[in-house]
Amino acid sequence: MKDPLMKYQSLKLTLSLVLSLTVLIGCSHTPGSDKPRRDISITVTLGGTPVTAGLVNLENPQTGEGGGGSLTEEGIVSIPNVALGKYSVTILPPEMDPVPPEPGQAAAPRKDSPAIPAKFRDSQSSPLELEVKEDASEFSFDLKDAG
Repeated sequence: MKDPLMKYQSLKLTLSLVLSLTVLIGCSHTPGSDKPRRDISITVTLGGTPVTAGLVNLENPQTGEGGGGSLTEEGIVSIPNVALGKYSVTILPPEMDPVPPEPGQAAAPRKDSPAIPAKFRDSQSSPLELEVKEDASEFSFDLKDAG
């Protein structure tokens, strides 16, 4: 007959191994990582002029997936690993200058860029949408003509 202390230690070791394996298996899978994905690029203009500063955000209302990035001087944002699907698009103005404005003055954007109309800044009012597909990875929006 086995010593009760050895039996307890054996059970403890077995449970530790099972718990460790469960944690390792659980950590090796990121939710949504099995979905097909694409790197995409989006060009943003306003009346044909590149919007050279700001943030582009994607949101899939059905899945909660999203992505985003900052516009370059050419008005382009590259967003890696976007899951295939339909997204609403919002475009936010650049961050304000970190130096506070003089009293009575409005804060100025950090870069000289065309102003982004308010309707494109909110996911509820933005008419911009795109669908990432196997064969679609480049998109463009002219904010003057959109919606």
